[in-house]
Amino acid sequence: MEARVTDYMENGMEYQSAISLAIDNIEDIEALIDDNQKVYSYRFRYELVQSALIYSLLAWIVTIPARFLPSGIGVNTLLLCLVVLSGAVYLSMSRHLKRYEKQTAVINAGKLAKWSKGAWWLWSIFIVVVSMYTFLIQYGSDLWFGRELRIDGPYSFYVTVMRYAIPMTSVIIPLLVQKASKLTLQLEVNEP
Repeated sequence: MEARVTDYMENGMEYQSAISLAIDNIEDIEALIDDNQKVYSYRFRYELVQSALIYSLLAWIVTIPARFLPSGIGVNTLLLCLVVLSGAVYLSMSRHLKRYEKQTAVINAGKLAKWSKGAWWLWSIFIVVVSMYTFLIQYGSDLWFGRELRIDGPYSFYVTVMRYAIPMTSVIIPLLVQKASKLTLQLEVNEP
């Protein structure tokens, strides 16, 4: 921008007029801000929905054995709803991909990278808290009275494992935020 202002002033224009003209000639001021990247926006959303479909489908398959527990039925049904919803959105976006493929937008990649790290930290804290809560609910009285921790048979083992495994399906959220951060690099518009 300084070069443009200097160029305009060398051609006889006054300083304020040169600045105004230079600002008017900037096509996209957001692209000049650090960490902002111009990406193919429709493709970005399309690939993000595709990842959401894959992650929710995998989580749904993994939680099918959890349907023997009441909480497992709820989580498995919720994941099935996510699969259906993200699948419908994915199919709808697939039909319009060629038309909007060149659509662009500016995304702050630095903010997305920070959100990705933050999402992983929050998810880690959530898993630790939920696991500790589950452990204390299940074995708290045994610990309090100094009794031995026991698992009675395969069904009891299954119930114990599922109580810890079901909250792990929430890993979909930080994975999606991380995928969005990576997509800003993969789908960056490289103009000549």
